[in-house]
Amino acid sequence: MADKLKITDVLAKKMEWLTRRQEVLSRNIANADTLNYVPLDLKDNHFKALVNRSAPLMAQTSTKAGHITNNPLLGDNPKSSKSKDLYETAPAGNSVILEEQMIKMSETQLDYQGMVRLYKKHQDMQKMVLRGP
Repeated sequence: MADKLKITDVLAKKMEWLTRRQEVLSRNIANADTLNYVPLDLKDNHFKALVNRSAPLMAQTSTKAGHITNNPLLGDNPKSSKSKDLYETAPAGNSVILEEQMIKMSETQLDYQGMVRLYKKHQDMQKMVLRGP
């Protein structure tokens, strides 16, 4: 079992991905005044794909008509991101929104700090096992 799952490798890969995302976001902020610059971002679909492979598919069912609907307040509205792209472009063609980039950077920083804490906890558990009773 230990050969199949190496938690330190998983944490290291996630931390590497977060580092790369921070680089991309900082490049977006640096080019906030560049003509026709389109901001970039990295997508992390690895965990979602892993869960989809291992979890059985379950369909939603409702007990009453209209109980489960596409509620725009819950994020089921696919038009929300498209409409944002239409009106949040500068006259020069630049679509970098500094507030949005800063929020993404702080999310990335918090995720990275969480990975560091998990890594430290795992390391502490290994030290405790090696010390013995």
